[in-house]
Amino acid sequence: MPNFPTSWIHRVTGAALCMAAALVSQALSAGVIIDGTRQIYPEQRREITVRLTNDDTLAPRLVQAWLDSGAQEQGPEHSDVPFTLSPPVFRLDPGKSQTMRLSYTRQPLPSDRESVFWLNVLEVPPAANEFDPALEEGERNQLRFAFRIRTKVFFRPTDLPGAPAEAHEQLRWQLDHSAKETALVVHNPSAYHVTFNDVALVMGARKVAVDIGMVEPGKTLRLPVRTPLRTVPPDAQVDFTYINDFGGFSAMQRTSLHR
Repeated sequence: MPNFPTSWIHRVTGAALCMAAALVSQALSAGVIIDGTRQIYPEQRREITVRLTNDDTLAPRLVQAWLDSGAQEQGPEHSDVPFTLSPPVFRLDPGKSQTMRLSYTRQPLPSDRESVFWLNVLEVPPAANEFDPALEEGERNQLRFAFRIRTKVFFRPTDLPGAPAEAHEQLRWQLDHSAKETALVVHNPSAYHVTFNDVALVMGARKVAVDIGMVEPGKTLRLPVRTPLRTVPPDAQVDFTYINDFGGFSAMQRTSLHR
Protein backbone atom coordinates (compact mmCIF):
# COMPACT_ATOMS: atom_id res chain seq x y z
CA MET A 1 0.00 0.00 0.00
CA PRO A 2 1.51 3.34 -1.00
CA ASN A 3 1.95 6.13 1.50
CA PHE A 4 -0.42 9.07 1.74
CA PRO A 5 0.91 12.00 -0.28
CA THR A 6 2.15 14.79 1.97
CA SER A 7 -0.19 17.25 0.26
CA TRP A 8 -3.13 15.00 1.10
CA ILE A 9 -2.23 14.95 4.79
CA HIS A 10 -1.86 18.72 4.85
CA ARG A 11 -5.25 19.20 3.22
CA VAL A 12 -6.95 16.82 5.64
CA THR A 13 -5.38 18.12 8.83
CA GLY A 14 -5.92 21.70 7.78
CA ALA A 15 -9.55 21.28 6.77
CA ALA A 16 -11.40 18.09 7.59
CA LEU A 17 -9.72 17.42 10.90
CA CYS A 18 -10.42 20.99 11.96
CA MET A 19 -14.11 20.35 11.33
CA ALA A 20 -14.30 22.23 8.01
CA ALA A 21 -15.27 19.07 6.15
CA ALA A 22 -18.82 17.77 6.40
CA LEU A 23 -19.56 15.47 9.34
CA VAL A 24 -21.71 12.59 8.15
CA SER A 25 -23.34 9.75 10.07
CA GLN A 26 -21.17 6.67 10.44
CA ALA A 27 -23.99 4.57 8.96
CA LEU A 28 -23.30 5.88 5.44
CA SER A 29 -19.86 4.49 4.61
CA ALA A 30 -17.54 4.90 7.55
CA GLY A 31 -14.73 2.36 7.64
CA VAL A 32 -13.35 2.88 11.15
CA ILE A 33 -14.93 0.83 13.93
CA ILE A 34 -14.51 1.45 17.67
CA ASP A 35 -14.17 -1.62 19.86
CA GLY A 36 -17.13 -1.20 22.22
CA THR A 37 -20.07 1.18 22.12
CA ARG A 38 -19.01 2.83 25.39
CA GLN A 39 -15.91 3.09 27.53
CA ILE A 40 -15.75 2.81 31.34
CA TYR A 41 -12.84 4.58 33.06
CA PRO A 42 -12.37 3.44 36.69
CA GLU A 43 -10.66 6.22 38.68
CA GLN A 44 -7.95 3.91 40.01
CA ARG A 45 -6.67 3.03 36.52
CA ARG A 46 -3.64 4.86 35.11
CA GLU A 47 -5.14 4.56 31.65
CA ILE A 48 -7.57 2.61 29.54
CA THR A 49 -7.14 1.57 25.92
CA VAL A 50 -9.53 2.01 23.02
CA ARG A 51 -9.05 -0.11 19.91
CA LEU A 52 -9.94 1.16 16.44
CA THR A 53 -10.09 -0.98 13.29
CA ASN A 54 -10.25 0.07 9.65
CA ASP A 55 -12.92 -2.26 8.30
CA ASP A 56 -12.27 -1.10 4.74
CA THR A 57 -10.09 -3.69 3.01
CA LEU A 58 -8.95 -1.34 0.22
CA ALA A 59 -8.35 2.22 1.41
CA PRO A 60 -6.44 3.69 4.35
CA ARG A 61 -7.92 6.33 6.64
CA LEU A 62 -6.52 9.36 8.38
CA VAL A 63 -7.98 9.46 11.88
CA GLN A 64 -8.20 12.16 14.53
CA ALA A 65 -9.62 11.52 18.00
CA TRP A 66 -10.50 13.81 20.91
CA LEU A 67 -12.85 14.06 23.88
CA ASP A 68 -15.50 16.63 24.73
CA SER A 69 -17.87 17.11 27.64
CA GLY A 70 -21.03 17.15 25.54
CA ALA A 71 -20.61 20.08 23.14
CA GLN A 72 -21.11 18.12 19.92
CA GLU A 73 -20.44 21.10 17.66
CA GLN A 74 -16.97 21.80 19.09
CA GLY A 75 -13.87 20.52 17.33
CA PRO A 76 -10.65 19.19 18.85
CA GLU A 77 -9.13 22.66 19.15
CA HIS A 78 -11.76 23.51 21.78
CA SER A 79 -11.46 20.28 23.77
CA ASP A 80 -11.11 21.05 27.48
CA VAL A 81 -11.37 17.80 29.41
CA PRO A 82 -9.20 16.19 32.13
CA PHE A 83 -7.92 13.46 29.83
CA THR A 84 -5.11 12.93 27.35
CA LEU A 85 -5.45 10.71 24.30
CA SER A 86 -2.50 9.17 22.49
CA PRO A 87 -2.05 9.14 19.57
CA PRO A 88 -4.54 11.87 18.65
CA VAL A 89 -3.86 11.69 14.88
CA PHE A 90 -2.72 8.66 12.91
CA ARG A 91 -3.03 6.73 9.66
CA LEU A 92 -4.99 3.50 9.80
CA ASP A 93 -4.25 1.08 6.97
CA PRO A 94 -6.96 -1.18 5.52
CA GLY A 95 -7.80 -4.13 7.72
CA LYS A 96 -5.46 -2.89 10.46
CA SER A 97 -6.07 -1.81 14.06
CA GLN A 98 -4.70 0.94 16.27
CA THR A 99 -4.85 1.15 20.06
CA MET A 100 -5.27 4.56 21.66
CA ARG A 101 -4.36 5.23 25.29
CA LEU A 102 -6.74 7.37 27.35
CA SER A 103 -5.30 8.79 30.58
CA TYR A 104 -6.93 10.79 33.38
CA THR A 105 -4.92 13.91 34.26
CA ARG A 106 -6.14 13.92 37.91
CA GLN A 107 -7.90 17.24 37.58
CA PRO A 108 -10.80 17.27 40.07
CA LEU A 109 -14.03 15.57 39.05
CA PRO A 110 -17.07 14.80 41.25
CA SER A 111 -16.27 11.93 43.61
CA ASP A 112 -19.86 11.03 44.53
CA ARG A 113 -21.14 10.20 41.05
CA GLU A 114 -20.09 9.25 37.55
CA SER A 115 -19.08 11.88 35.01
CA VAL A 116 -19.69 11.41 31.30
CA PHE A 117 -17.57 12.54 28.35
CA TRP A 118 -17.70 11.87 24.62
CA LEU A 119 -15.00 10.24 22.52
CA ASN A 120 -14.96 11.61 18.97
CA VAL A 121 -13.32 9.67 16.16
CA LEU A 122 -13.06 11.54 12.87
CA GLU A 123 -11.99 9.58 9.81
CA VAL A 124 -11.18 10.90 6.36
CA PRO A 125 -10.84 8.50 3.41
CA PRO A 126 -8.71 9.36 0.38
CA ALA A 127 -10.38 10.12 -2.94
CA ALA A 128 -11.03 7.08 -5.10
CA ASN A 129 -8.07 7.87 -7.45
CA GLU A 130 -5.85 9.59 -4.88
CA PHE A 131 -2.93 7.31 -5.65
CA ASP A 132 -3.27 7.14 -9.44
CA PRO A 133 0.16 8.31 -10.72
CA ALA A 134 -1.39 9.30 -14.06
CA LEU A 135 -3.39 12.09 -12.44
CA GLU A 136 -2.14 15.63 -12.06
CA GLU A 137 -2.01 17.08 -8.55
CA GLY A 138 -5.02 19.31 -9.25
CA GLU A 139 -7.08 16.35 -10.37
CA ARG A 140 -6.51 14.65 -7.04
CA ASN A 141 -8.06 17.55 -5.12
CA GLN A 142 -11.50 16.00 -4.99
CA LEU A 143 -14.23 16.55 -2.41
CA ARG A 144 -14.35 13.85 0.24
CA PHE A 145 -16.46 13.51 3.36
CA ALA A 146 -15.26 13.18 6.93
CA PHE A 147 -17.15 10.73 9.12
CA ARG A 148 -17.37 11.27 12.85
CA ILE A 149 -18.29 8.63 15.41
CA ARG A 150 -19.15 9.67 18.99
CA THR A 151 -19.27 7.26 21.92
CA LYS A 152 -19.63 7.81 25.65
CA VAL A 153 -16.82 7.59 28.18
CA PHE A 154 -17.99 7.15 31.78
CA PHE A 155 -15.52 8.20 34.46
CA ARG A 156 -16.30 6.09 37.53
CA PRO A 157 -14.88 7.24 40.91
CA THR A 158 -13.88 4.65 43.48
CA ASP A 159 -16.21 3.65 46.32
CA LEU A 160 -19.44 4.81 44.72
CA PRO A 161 -22.50 3.48 46.56
CA GLY A 162 -24.43 0.66 44.96
CA ALA A 163 -23.59 -1.03 41.68
CA PRO A 164 -24.09 0.20 38.11
CA ALA A 165 -26.06 -2.93 37.23
CA GLU A 166 -28.56 -2.06 39.98
CA ALA A 167 -29.05 1.62 39.17
CA HIS A 168 -32.18 0.95 37.09
CA GLU A 169 -33.87 -0.53 40.16
CA GLN A 170 -33.73 2.85 41.90
CA LEU A 171 -35.42 4.80 39.13
CA ARG A 172 -38.65 6.55 40.07
CA TRP A 173 -41.18 7.00 37.29
CA GLN A 174 -44.03 9.49 37.28
CA LEU A 175 -46.66 10.46 34.72
CA ASP A 176 -47.14 14.06 33.61
CA HIS A 177 -50.40 14.16 31.69
CA SER A 178 -52.00 17.35 30.43
CA ALA A 179 -54.13 18.47 27.51
CA LYS A 180 -51.00 19.48 25.60
CA GLU A 181 -48.65 16.55 26.22
CA THR A 182 -48.17 13.28 28.03
CA ALA A 183 -44.70 12.48 29.31
CA LEU A 184 -42.93 10.11 31.63
CA VAL A 185 -40.68 11.80 34.16
CA VAL A 186 -37.89 9.61 35.52
CA HIS A 187 -35.68 10.47 38.49
CA ASN A 188 -32.34 8.74 39.03
CA PRO A 189 -31.18 8.88 42.68
CA SER A 190 -28.21 6.57 42.02
CA ALA A 191 -24.58 7.53 41.40
CA TYR A 192 -24.62 6.03 37.89
CA HIS A 193 -25.93 7.07 34.50
CA VAL A 194 -28.79 5.07 33.03
CA THR A 195 -29.15 5.09 29.24
CA PHE A 196 -32.43 3.83 27.82
CA ASN A 197 -32.67 1.74 24.68
CA ASP A 198 -36.45 1.49 24.74
CA VAL A 199 -39.25 2.97 26.88
CA ALA A 200 -43.01 2.35 26.62
CA LEU A 201 -46.09 3.33 28.58
CA VAL A 202 -48.16 0.18 29.23
CA MET A 203 -51.94 0.51 29.53
CA GLY A 204 -53.42 -2.97 29.74
CA ALA A 205 -52.72 -4.71 26.44
CA ARG A 206 -51.64 -1.45 24.80
CA LYS A 207 -48.06 -0.19 24.70
CA VAL A 208 -47.22 3.34 23.57
CA ALA A 209 -43.65 4.27 22.63
CA VAL A 210 -41.91 6.97 24.63
CA ASP A 211 -38.84 9.03 23.72
CA ILE A 212 -35.51 7.69 25.00
CA GLY A 213 -32.43 9.34 26.47
CA MET A 214 -29.94 9.15 29.33
CA VAL A 215 -30.78 10.17 32.89
CA GLU A 216 -27.78 11.44 34.85
CA PRO A 217 -27.00 10.65 38.49
CA GLY A 218 -29.22 12.65 40.83
CA LYS A 219 -31.09 14.19 37.90
CA THR A 220 -34.57 14.00 36.39
CA LEU A 221 -35.36 13.38 32.72
CA ARG A 222 -38.60 14.11 30.89
CA LEU A 223 -39.54 11.64 28.13
CA PRO A 224 -42.52 12.68 25.97
CA VAL A 225 -44.98 9.99 24.90
CA ARG A 226 -44.95 9.83 21.10
CA THR A 227 -48.72 9.31 20.66
CA PRO A 228 -51.26 11.86 21.94
CA LEU A 229 -53.37 10.35 24.74
CA ARG A 230 -56.72 11.55 26.02
CA THR A 231 -56.65 9.53 29.21
CA VAL A 232 -54.20 7.31 31.06
CA PRO A 233 -55.57 4.61 33.39
CA PRO A 234 -54.41 4.71 37.02
CA ASP A 235 -52.83 1.25 36.75
CA ALA A 236 -50.55 2.22 33.82
CA GLN A 237 -46.96 0.93 34.04
CA VAL A 238 -43.62 1.46 32.34
CA ASP A 239 -41.62 -1.02 30.27
CA PHE A 240 -38.00 -0.15 29.55
CA THR A 241 -34.65 -1.58 28.55
CA TYR A 242 -31.33 0.07 29.36
CA ILE A 243 -27.79 -0.27 28.03
CA ASN A 244 -25.30 -1.98 30.34
CA ASP A 245 -21.55 -1.44 30.77
CA PHE A 246 -20.81 -3.83 27.91
CA GLY A 247 -23.07 -2.05 25.43
CA GLY A 248 -25.71 -4.77 25.57
CA PHE A 249 -29.42 -4.33 26.20
CA SER A 250 -30.97 -5.47 29.44
CA ALA A 251 -34.02 -7.69 29.57
CA MET A 252 -37.28 -5.75 29.57
CA GLN A 253 -37.98 -4.18 32.95
CA ARG A 254 -41.52 -3.40 34.11
CA THR A 255 -42.25 -0.99 36.92
CA SER A 256 -45.20 0.91 38.36
CA LEU A 257 -45.67 4.64 38.24
CA HIS A 258 -45.36 6.67 41.44
CA ARG A 259 -48.41 8.80 42.08
